[in-house]
Amino acid sequence: MRQKIQELNNKLKDVHKRFLENERREAEEYFQRKIAPFEFLLMLTQDNKFTWLHPFSALIAEIDAFTDDSEDVSMEDFVCIRNQIDFIFDNSNPNLTSRYLHHLNHDADFIMLHAAMKKVLNDFIGKD
Repeated sequence: MRQKIQELNNKLKDVHKRFLENERREAEEYFQRKIAPFEFLLMLTQDNKFTWLHPFSALIAEIDAFTDDSEDVSMEDFVCIRNQIDFIFDNSNPNLTSRYLHHLNHDADFIMLHAAMKKVLNDFIGKD
């Protein structure tokens, strides 16, 4: 079970990474200049315009901590993680949901990463 949760977390990290790449690219277009990696990190963590992204980033950290600290990982744990993912992306955070859907509509690579993440979820517990 731990391996399945780690696989899911890896897929979630892939989605998160691409999401951030897209956000950075769009910020660079908006500001009409290249944004250094550390500058973008500061924007993400300290600029109020990016607070909507914090739950997505925090979820990954929480899953990492959970899998590192837990000896036994159950199906209930997997379902709980899935529910957290669903909650974060299912209109609990309209800005995040809007940006996520934007990238799904404009980035084929993001679509593929999202599909891979959903496949891990759906193959394991059979939920759409």
